[in-house]
Amino acid sequence: MKRANLREILGLSIVCCLAGTIAWGGVASQVETWPQFRGNQGTAIAGGQRVPVNLGKETLRWSADLPGPGSSSPVIWGDRLFVTAEILEEGRVELCCLDAKSGARRWSVALDTGAYRTHKFNNLASGTPCVTEELVVLGWYDAGSGHAKLSSFTHQGDAVWTKDLGAFDSQHGVSLNPVASGDRVFINYAHMGGGYTGAFSLEDGSMLWSSPNPNGAKTSYVAPIVRELDDSGAKEVIQVGELIGMIGFDFESGAVNWSLPGAFNHRTIASPIIINSLANSNDTLIAAGCKEGTFFAARVPKRENGEVVRPAKIEWAMESHTPYVPTPVSNGSTVFALHDGGTLTAMNAETGSIEWKGKLLGNFYASPVLVDGKLYCLSRNGEMWVVDAGEEFKVLRTSDMNPPADVTWTDATPAVAHNRLYVRMGSRLDCY
Repeated sequence: MKRANLREILGLSIVCCLAGTIAWGGVASQVETWPQFRGNQGTAIAGGQRVPVNLGKETLRWSADLPGPGSSSPVIWGDRLFVTAEILEEGRVELCCLDAKSGARRWSVALDTGAYRTHKFNNLASGTPCVTEELVVLGWYDAGSGHAKLSSFTHQGDAVWTKDLGAFDSQHGVSLNPVASGDRVFINYAHMGGGYTGAFSLEDGSMLWSSPNPNGAKTSYVAPIVRELDDSGAKEVIQVGELIGMIGFDFESGAVNWSLPGAFNHRTIASPIIINSLANSNDTLIAAGCKEGTFFAARVPKRENGEVVRPAKIEWAMESHTPYVPTPVSNGSTVFALHDGGTLTAMNAETGSIEWKGKLLGNFYASPVLVDGKLYCLSRNGEMWVVDAGEEFKVLRTSDMNPPADVTWTDATPAVAHNRLYVRMGSRLDCY
């Protein structure tokens, strides 16, 4: 595989986006990007976009076969879509680049995983990559060494760097969802053998900081979130896990800004989210949960003149039908939480009071996405439920997405860009 020098590549290359051609250093609009698990800033909100409610032959723009199945989500930057696929019998995972407009494959690169046995609900292509204007970054597992790796490629498929993350110990296998912000990429590498939360340089993959995870904790599969603290541009990284609770790390140094220990008693899969509209203030609410019926909203600490005058505290908690695998979505005033068994609950973001509750028929691992006031919820058996995100529970449409015969479950969270909905059906990717 050809290895590229990032500085040389960025000095010579340009990327073409649907809205026009911009330099590598330019910034694509949110309408043109879906850069990580659950999109821009991990909100699962497709701002300013509209997609069909009727998902059928009339609205299907294209359908593309992938080299193999998987449950990772596609990520999008301009006219390039990136997605991973597993070829289990040959011991490899492929990173594929498709044309977001037509579905035509531009290139693919193979990463040799070796023989690897996963949990029946996991696979080699379950972690979602992240993409910036320069790179696409993905996590994967090397069975020969027993270590996970983090690798980056240019938008043309040239390898830039690979970082060995260390040994990985888990009952359920690897699934990493890297998150890029600024000049770095963050990962949650917390597993039964310890691991850490880590920050790595996007330029060369070097580790910038890490914070250890306690040995013996159940593996965490969440994607960390990055939030701005104020108008100065300062940021912090939010992480959750069984034995660490909820932690706010300093973006630059990894120092612990604040923590909420003892918040979880089991594995964390649903990622933490900011649920109110005050994302940059002392009144920010961050919601998170774990297995065994825990889901709550915590208020971040309040600071005055650099001193903490109010510690982090839990404001409210759900009493039943809490999400375990699907990550909820919030429009800033209402939180929509989808239980794995299909109960959809709308709650006031500030108080947690229930505004309405309804039942979707099916089981759900994919996370709902919010588009133009509508929730798109993909069930494990391949049905898309479109629900009005309004003042009462109202199902607008249910569509059979016709998964291919080789697909057991449809667990990939959809992506949205260019007023199009991208839905993964295992070894097939559909665009509406």
